Amino acid sequence: MAVMLVLVLLGQLSVHVLGQSLPAELGTTLLSLVAEERNLRAQLEAEADLLERELDKLTTLRQNATCGCPSLSSSPVAFTATLGHNIATLGKQQAIIYEEVTLNLGDAYDVRHGIFTAPFAGLYEFTAVVLNRGGVSTGLSLVLNGEAVTKVQSGDSSYYTMGTNAVALKLVAGDEVWVRHTDQSDSNSIQGESTSSFTGYLIDV
Repeated sequence: MAVMLVLVLLGQLSVHVLGQSLPAELGTTLLSLVAEERNLRAQLEAEADLLERELDKLTTLRQNATCGCPSLSSSPVAFTATLGHNIATLGKQQAIIYEEVTLNLGDAYDVRHGIFTAPFAGLYEFTAVVLNRGGVSTGLSLVLNGEAVTKVQSGDSSYYTMGTNAVALKLVAGDEVWVRHTDQSDSNSIQGESTSSFTGYLIDV
């Protein structure tokens, strides 16, 4: 407000001066002052714009610091992995290692063990898909830190069948999620060839 008042007063002064009949020397001096006032006005306006931009940046930083969000520079978290080969001898509670990784944003899925590890706290969604040939029935569990949270079953006497299930989980940093063979399966096999899959992604923090 004070800056704008100074600019208005200086502007009124320049108009008043230019409208008067003055001695040449005094007139030249006043015209020089008017030019200096115009330069000062431009500098003040530029500084005001800069201050406004800096204020916007500070406001954004404050919002990010108080919302509990991950760093804006961090990568999103999402993965998709499929089973590339058929398995005919699944063991009791054997973890399924989906070795064909098509997406792994954030590198939270470990292809060596088939385990997803939450990089930070948030709401995540996971989906498990299983395909079986006719005459085979197989059950899988989606597991959080060793405890089954949901199951998916696939099987039919004559046809290939596909089962799928999804679950949303509130995780903390370090929580582990994976898929394993259930005790209730009638068979120990699962179809691969990129048909059975395990997917997960961050929904919200």
